[in-house]
Amino acid sequence: MPYIHHQLNGASICHYELADSLTIGRSSDNQLVIDDATVSGHHAVIEKTAEGYQIRDLDSTNGVFVNGQRVSNRVIGVDDTVVIGTHDLQFLDNLSDALQKTLKIKKSWIPGVYYTAE
Repeated sequence: MPYIHHQLNGASICHYELADSLTIGRSSDNQLVIDDATVSGHHAVIEKTAEGYQIRDLDSTNGVFVNGQRVSNRVIGVDDTVVIGTHDLQFLDNLSDALQKTLKIKKSWIPGVYYTAE
């Protein structure tokens, strides 16, 4: 199953498993909410098509960039990087072992204490 790896300034924010679609924007009704003034309320959507996954700009103010090129609609593949506002979204075919381990880390109710579910 493919994933979107959300990053800001090189720091990992989160991973999203792709299903049929993933809505992206600043509004809280999106599946991937990016709280950033450079991101439109409903900025873009990633959809599964017969050709693979494609990203479609939803008439955003600042646009969608794939590998540095502004696009309105484009099929994305392994290792493509989508830039929305100041955020990077990397398309991954699967998660590496290191990324899998970070997904298992949970924050405790005790400040500064983290644990794994295993």
